[in-house]
Order: sequence, then C-alpha cells, then structure tokens
Amino acid sequence: MTKKYLVLQIEKEKRGKWSQKFLTTKSILDDKIYDKITDIFFYEDIYQYTTTEYFIDITNYQELYKKSTYQLALDIKNKLTSKYPIVVKIGIGTNLFLAKTACNIITKIQKTTIAYLDEKEYISTCSTHQPLSDFWQISNSMMLKLKKLGINTMEDIRNYSYKKLYEVFGYNAEYLINHSLGIEGATIKELQKETPPRAISSCMTLKPIKTRKESIKELQKLLDLNILKLRENSLSAKTIHLYIKYANNIIPRQIIPIKLTKATSSYPVLMNLTLQTFNDNANLFFPIEKLAISFGEIIKIDMDIQSLPTKKKKIKFIWQNIFYQKKNSSLSKSNKMTFLHT
Repeated sequence: MTKKYLVLQIEKEKRGKWSQKFLTTKSILDDKIYDKITDIFFYEDIYQYTTTEYFIDITNYQELYKKSTYQLALDIKNKLTSKYPIVVKIGIGTNLFLAKTACNIITKIQKTTIAYLDEKEYISTCSTHQPLSDFWQISNSMMLKLKKLGINTMEDIRNYSYKKLYEVFGYNAEYLINHSLGIEGATIKELQKETPPRAISSCMTLKPIKTRKESIKELQKLLDLNILKLRENSLSAKTIHLYIKYANNIIPRQIIPIKLTKATSSYPVLMNLTLQTFNDNANLFFPIEKLAISFGEIIKIDMDIQSLPTKKKKIKFIWQNIFYQKKNSSLSKSNKMTFLHT
C-alpha cells in the first residue's frame, strides 16, 4: 500500500472577534485542536511539528473510513473551521516532504486550502520554483550558499555535482539531493522517537446515554487505554483533563483539570484519582453523552520493567463513596473495586 501523509497548518483568523463562549488562551486553543484531531486519527499517527502544524500518517484511514485522501482532509478541515476561529491549510503527499511542499507551495500556486503532490507531479510542478527557502529544511543562509554555487532551483540541485554538494554542505547534502528528487525517508514513528507527544487523549460517545453511575465502566475503559499508551511508550503524565458532555447540552459541558504532584504512569494513581474526580464533579441528575480523557505534560521516562503489572495480576483500586454514600467514614468491602489489568 502506498504511503499517504497529511500536513495540517493552522492560523488564527484575523477578522472578527473570538466568541465569548470560546476560551481564547493560545495553549487552550492548541489543546482543543489537538483533541479534535485525535477524535479522527490515533495519536500514534500524529506528530506535532510546531504549535500550529501537524504531520499525520493517513495511510490506513482511507480503508477505515472508506474515504479518499481528499475527503479525509476536507473532513478534518471542516471539523476544525466550523468549531474554532482558524484558517486551515492541508497538504497531502506520498511522503512527508511532498505533503509539506503541497501545503507550503502548491496551495499558494493553486490558491486553494487543500493540495496533493506525488513524485511525478513534484518534478513537473516544483522543479523551477523559487525561492528555494520555500522548501522544507532549506534555510535562508543555506539558500544563499546555494546561490553562490549558481543553484537557484531544485532542478539545479539535481544537475549539480553531488560530490561538490557534500564538500560544501556535508551530511545536509543528502537532504538537498533527496528533496530535489522528491524523496523523504522520515516517518511519523521516527519523528516521535525524538520527541514525546504533547498529550495522549481518547474519547467515547455513550450509546445509549448513561447516568453517572453507569458511566464509570466506560471511563475505566478510556483510562485503561490511555495508561496503556503511556506505559508502552515509557512516558508519564503530570496533568489530566477530564471532559464530560451531557445529553442534549442540558447543562454546559465540564472540563475538569487534575494536577498531579509529579509526573507518573502509575496505573492505580491515575485510575483512582480520575475516577474520584469524576465522582466528585459529574452531575448526578443529568445523563452523560460523551466522555474524554487527556493526559498532558508528557515526559519520557526510564521504565522499570519489573514494576509493570504482570498478566492476570489483580490490582485493587480503592476510593470512597463511588457507588454508596456511607455515614461511616471507614471503607467497607462494597467500596473496593477489583480490575483485571492485562
């Protein structure tokens, strides 16, 4: 299957004012956009290149959603622009460099917000494009050095002596030569190895809608998935955000931040704390339609393999008054829940 990548760039709308209902803090906007993207794509296939730019491997999503690459791009664009006051540009390509070029250059040439580029179209469309600094990983200083060699376009690079390029640019010459041919070997997984994700998120729409008590099991599933992602990738989190959306928007949705004293990937700590917070804050009288969990302030850690729970090992999670309100402050057996973690 041919690889397909999507590069998504976001700019804040210049015209108009922000809605009073929308939190305008830049970091909050970034989190909301990231959460919206992870509603469609798994976090493993997303790499946040900058605060306003995302690289996404969409290879497997065409079959999953039964949509073309253009339809997938249009869906994510519409979901973001209908929700937030932003302008979205998207490039699609058979590798990350081509997707980035489509986003940076082809959208401007074609005066559109979504553009596609493969190796053949790249050679015919971008070979003579100037300035070279428009291309990914060519800085202004590098462009000036190329200009001194009489190189002004990607076609000039292809026709220049590769040996001389290596003499002038060293290892960077490999990127110049490959990019002049429309070749890029980097993948999302390789980029993620260098930098941990900003957040790990997952959400669930409850069908049928459920009460607070009934929602506990669904929330446990979300937590189990997120904690497993942390531990599999040797990551830990210092903040948790719990999102609760009530049926038919009877009352405003809740976004509940949970701050940990230190970053952790501890299964019982993350599970207990989130469930306790949910029990303390979720409205008892209105049905819940959607739940979401986001782990933030992610850092890379050296995991002690021996500390991981083994298969079929039972872990007891204890928190007060999840299902019953007791006058007696001591915990009874009915307050103890046991989960099987595999």
